[in-house]
Amino acid sequence: MDAPSSTRRRYRLIAALLAVAALVPAAALLHVRGMLPATVPSASEPFHYHGYAKVLRHVRSDGNVDFASVGRERQTLDAFVQSLASFSPHNRPDVFTSPEEQLAYWLNAYNALVLQQVVDGYPYLESVQQPWLGRFFWGRAWPVGGERLTLWALRHRVLRTEFADPRIHFALFEAARGGARLDGAPYQPEFLDAQLNEASRRFMGDARNVEVDGSTVRLSRLLETYREDFLAALPEGRRGNVLQFVWAFLPDTCEERPGCATRSDLDRACGPRLDRCTLVFTEEDWTLPDAAARKPRP
Repeated sequence: MDAPSSTRRRYRLIAALLAVAALVPAAALLHVRGMLPATVPSASEPFHYHGYAKVLRHVRSDGNVDFASVGRERQTLDAFVQSLASFSPHNRPDVFTSPEEQLAYWLNAYNALVLQQVVDGYPYLESVQQPWLGRFFWGRAWPVGGERLTLWALRHRVLRTEFADPRIHFALFEAARGGARLDGAPYQPEFLDAQLNEASRRFMGDARNVEVDGSTVRLSRLLETYREDFLAALPEGRRGNVLQFVWAFLPDTCEERPGCATRSDLDRACGPRLDRCTLVFTEEDWTLPDAAARKPRP
């Protein structure tokens, strides 16, 4: 074999390998951001939440989920997830004509996909942090209205970009005891504002998320992670202090949620401007909110 020809082949092979190596991270980025296309299957019936509502009956009042029973409803859950492939506000704006219909769709889609992925790993999955580097939220993509969307893409590229409503962070189920709770009913356009307010009050009324201890206020890390979203929703003049947002959703009394912090507690600790406290952001409890008692691992 002639040497120049062999050298050219070697260079071409190296160039091809370098091109492939450059494409891999680009494809991975498109995957995570949900920017890859998906086929849109024909729908056999109009879009609805009936089956998904049936699955949500297994959410307990304390926020824990009977995942074993959800698993027994797997066909119903899968049928709802499959319907997402045919319908979304992006490919069927004629079906989701109002902002409330669109936002309700994306919230329900996100939570249903989290549920499906947990059931896939149950009962061996003990925390959504088990898959390395947060892979639970970006490793898998589903066909949704002509796009292949990861949970990361749903939250950050769709919900945070298209809807300037920070209450979404208290409505998105992360399958973690320290995160937002899953509601026992789908989000519905006609009740969406009230449902989002209740989700926010539920989160703030949990002592794991807001605790007043003298002049120290311990807050869930989620309130720091999305601080800018919460501050942007406040009126002019109040945007420098996330406690202003927290105060708006704290209860007046703790009759329904014993041990919670109240608005009066926050006022006494932090003063009328809520600027006299030390804020400490605590790590979320990422254990699975499983209604079943689990035996400790050996």
